[in-house]
Amino acid sequence: MRTEAPPEPWEAATEDVDFLPLLGEMIVAALRPGNQLSALTLAAANVVVPPEVARDGHPASPAAGDYVAVSVAGPGPWSADWSWLPSGGPPHAEIPFPPERLVAARVRYAYGRALGTSSSITVFLARLDPASVPSVER
Repeated sequence: MRTEAPPEPWEAATEDVDFLPLLGEMIVAALRPGNQLSALTLAAANVVVPPEVARDGHPASPAAGDYVAVSVAGPGPWSADWSWLPSGGPPHAEIPFPPERLVAARVRYAYGRALGTSSSITVFLARLDPASVPSVER
């Protein structure tokens, strides 16, 4: 599996015991169409959503704040387009794993994309810095 990350990745506000099962589900979803692990990319990114962009006409978008985004991407049509918020009701398309995994890992926003010849799943986790994003109770 290829990996991508910024030179100084932020720490996410989650616990390994809750995040690793979610990451496993993301990888399994990407492997379903017969992909090899070596064909997948695991990426982490530091993401800042400024107040003027947050929820700018999009009901399913992350709140303003600092996030660690984790993505699994690979070839094939293995994910539909969908998005998820912890309090936003059911997603408009089927998520390829139980939403309880997202809740347990304290995901703030998640989405899947079908990009023609490839697909991806991305989750946004709050940056560990407690001042950057309001807390979410589990």
